[in-house]
Amino acid sequence: MSNKWKWMVLIVILLFPVQVIATTLTDDEPKTDISEEEKQRSTKMLRYKSNQYTQPEDEEGSFEKDNSVEGYEKVAENDTLVLYVEEASLALKIENKQTGFIWNSGLIKGKEYNLNTMWSNMAHSALTIDYIDGDKTSSESILANESQVSLKKEENGFSATIAFEESEIALQLDVLLDGASIEVSVPHDKIVEGENKLATLRVYPFLGAVEGTDQDGYMFIPDGSGALMRFEEKQLASMSPYRASIYGEDRGFKRKKTETEEVVRVTPAHKVTMPVYGVTNGVDENAYVNVIEEGKNFADILAYPSGVSTDFHWITAQYNYRYQYYQPTSQNMSGFNVFQKDMNAFDIKERITFLNDEEANYVGMAQTYQQYLVENDVLKEGKDQVDIRLEFLGGEMKEGLLWDSVQPMTPVKDLPDYVKRLQQQGVEDMHVTYRGWSEGGLTGTLPEKFPLESKVGSNEEFKEVNDFFKNENVPLYYYTDYTKAYEGANGFSGRTDVARKINSETIASQGEEEAYFYLSPEKSLEIAKKDIAKYEENEIRNLAVDTSANALFSDFNHQMKRPEVMTVYQNMFEVLSANMESLALYQPNDYLLSETDRYLDIPMYSSNYNFVTDTVPFMQIVLKGYIPYYASFSNFHYNPVDEVLRMIEYGAYPSFYLTTEPSHELMHTPSEDLYTSEFKGWEKEIVDQYKKVKQSLGQVEGAKIINRKVHQTGVVEVGYSNGKAIVVNYTSEDVKAEEFEVEAKGYQVIDRGNES
Repeated sequence: MSNKWKWMVLIVILLFPVQVIATTLTDDEPKTDISEEEKQRSTKMLRYKSNQYTQPEDEEGSFEKDNSVEGYEKVAENDTLVLYVEEASLALKIENKQTGFIWNSGLIKGKEYNLNTMWSNMAHSALTIDYIDGDKTSSESILANESQVSLKKEENGFSATIAFEESEIALQLDVLLDGASIEVSVPHDKIVEGENKLATLRVYPFLGAVEGTDQDGYMFIPDGSGALMRFEEKQLASMSPYRASIYGEDRGFKRKKTETEEVVRVTPAHKVTMPVYGVTNGVDENAYVNVIEEGKNFADILAYPSGVSTDFHWITAQYNYRYQYYQPTSQNMSGFNVFQKDMNAFDIKERITFLNDEEANYVGMAQTYQQYLVENDVLKEGKDQVDIRLEFLGGEMKEGLLWDSVQPMTPVKDLPDYVKRLQQQGVEDMHVTYRGWSEGGLTGTLPEKFPLESKVGSNEEFKEVNDFFKNENVPLYYYTDYTKAYEGANGFSGRTDVARKINSETIASQGEEEAYFYLSPEKSLEIAKKDIAKYEENEIRNLAVDTSANALFSDFNHQMKRPEVMTVYQNMFEVLSANMESLALYQPNDYLLSETDRYLDIPMYSSNYNFVTDTVPFMQIVLKGYIPYYASFSNFHYNPVDEVLRMIEYGAYPSFYLTTEPSHELMHTPSEDLYTSEFKGWEKEIVDQYKKVKQSLGQVEGAKIINRKVHQTGVVEVGYSNGKAIVVNYTSEDVKAEEFEVEAKGYQVIDRGNES
């Protein structure tokens, strides 16, 4: 299938989700005459009723309360919360003193459930483990085999030791009150194993779980920009739960895809870059948000909708003490699956914060996580000012019969002309990223970056361009990468400098046309330090760094697991930040937000899975007012009108990927999927999108998002901390209300004053 037809199929799927296509009139249903105009209007509205948008809240929603604490012992209390525990299971009840609502981590005594014994034990137990027994794995919860539990009260909670009966594995669980939060911890140094080995652990998986469909609320998952799984009908179309590894799947354990597996294309979940999830038990009534503080490098987020395994909606984190991996035994890649011999060493620490009233929703969850990042010096006050991102492709490697060459696409001397042309048309705020500036073009010689590619400009021309941007006060970023090392390039050793998996395979590209390896993080740091002098020599002041900002893996060539790799990358970006004026990072993991001056390619959608009911701008709410963030390239959008409205609603700024030469010159290069990029063809759209975003988001520069309301399908209001609110109307009809009037496919900024 050609790329063109693939894009057409994708567009159809986005416009008409599976559950919508399946809803048609049967022969027994009455048929009415519908005008062509009404049909078109209905078709357009289907998009905004899909799970790629946020739906209006049900004002009649309610939540059944269970306030009984019979069989539970009160172990701690502060001004906000009261903590109760059942000793046999270590199940919790947490009372929010402001509302009187009692959170339950287990099952209600005396109530009939459609659960077998195994699921009942797991649902009510504080801990459930999977363990390795010889060549098989088994599961055990605290209640499964009458495990021995020893409970000790602490000043603000309790500490308990659990000796699992069947597996003969012992653990310690600590639960403490801290303001409006509880801290749940499992210290690594208290884990005791016998012959059986610990594989995975889940902590309080049914905290806030809801049975069936008659309750108002949802689970929040950090998928893409953010997604909700409402407590609605059973998800009969979903055969599996949501599962995503925090910071993505660890490539140090990932099996190389076979040719057959590469043919089967399944849309992967967005990479989780923020270790957080949440639950509402009654929207705008009660909610909690769980921030995984420790153990996140080895954790997966699991979310089960009702109808998948049980009748419950439940969400938890699963911690992986031992991963399973594929061990080849021959050159033809035959082999078998085995578990790690040595345990991954980490503490588990979760901070669960309870929210109520107007904070008991995904906006309140995002604000709580935002405050957590601020208090831990991860989010810092930055300059969140409207501008537009223009990325230009300089040169790209082109394969030849005898040797490769460089295809010049945008000479560096063209950049000032484009800036001046846009300035003359009112585009006052912009920054430029230049790709393919190093010898060999974009995918040519990494990790080597110097000398500069002569096909796109001489050293003198580069100097003149750098001086122009400095004098104009327009940031010029040079695109680079400290993780990728292209096959055949210089500057690294394939034996000592490349990261390897636990089975000794090299960590390399999968499915991409261009072949590259992952560098050892220590080698990346070494190269970054060496590059500093060259950047200064060539007057390079700003860097846009890809891959290294969002890749986290274990490197068994240098005996480094994810925590050590994270530390090295943090060190590397601190070095770069200290020596550069600014860093722009592509979808950085949360631990690098402190070094991020611009967040590039922020997710604007979720993964469109059947069990997701809404997409929400959770990530945008967290970052707004601290770090400016930019949407994906507008010249790749199939519906630019709606995408600009989405940018305005989400607080994101536009981006374009551009060239001087027509994009067909990129045939037979790794960038041949860049279908439309000529600056002259996109100039008018650049100006138009900038002006729309400036007119709207320019009025809330530096302000934080403090509330968000869907007035009706396709009409959303976003409130800011400076008293302004932006109403976006995606629909094809004008919308009138007492406070505002918004034309079809338009937006309006209104002054809410103290109402926001």
